[in-house]
Amino acid sequence: MFRLSSLPIEILYLTAEFLPLQDLVTFCRLNSWYGYWFSIILEEKIKKCVKDEGWRIHIDVLAKSYPSTQNNPSFPFSTELLLLSEYSRINPVTITLEFNLCPIDEEGLDAIKNATKSERSIVLFNKIKTNIDIVAYFAQISTNRRLQHVNQAGAAIMNDMYLWNQIDKQHTVFGNKAVMGSAFKVQYEMTTEYSDNQDMEKLIDRFRDDYDKHKNEHDTTDLDNKDSAVISFDKIHVSPEWWIKQMNVPNSNNMEQNLVEHNYW
Repeated sequence: MFRLSSLPIEILYLTAEFLPLQDLVTFCRLNSWYGYWFSIILEEKIKKCVKDEGWRIHIDVLAKSYPSTQNNPSFPFSTELLLLSEYSRINPVTITLEFNLCPIDEEGLDAIKNATKSERSIVLFNKIKTNIDIVAYFAQISTNRRLQHVNQAGAAIMNDMYLWNQIDKQHTVFGNKAVMGSAFKVQYEMTTEYSDNQDMEKLIDRFRDDYDKHKNEHDTTDLDNKDSAVISFDKIHVSPEWWIKQMNVPNSNNMEQNLVEHNYW
């Protein structure tokens, strides 16, 4: 390894460009020196996978709220976010791939990069029980904009009581990562500070309208903004090994039917 590291960096780059993706990752994991220099080539190869080959990660966030009590039962209502990953960078220290999350356009194939933060956020009220389910899909879109590969790649459940306990400890802002699987995390932020953000205020107003439509007619509970919080889903963190594994997952024969059932694309 000493002899290899003593070569001019230009020679190392040229050599790395011909390495298969998995071998390149192995080199990056050897030590911090190789990780720093070879991650530049690894980043170019991942960008090619995203831009030229159409690989991407889709995130489906489903928040189901229950505006009811034992004395006043009612039907739950849902808020759903459909998000798409946009490659951001590779961390040269941890060799972790980072992707920004953006809302999906109407066709379900591209990200809305100029969307506001509220468009990738959901609302919680501490008086309302809310279950949050996150499901991830790894997909490939062909050059003629057709879905040619997809598989479920991870899932997580967020506990609203845990979230409220954390925001109480850390006052107004709490950030963490939801573990979707081995070497796969979704980064989020929960905050109770948004009074100067009109988009967030409108988001809360929509939640309150849904609550009023679905609550029991005998329920006199009113929702106050001071009892609310907003959770925004910001980034995805995955290892390159996870990314390579997902690209190699074979497509199932009944996937087309599954897509119709999920109403995802």
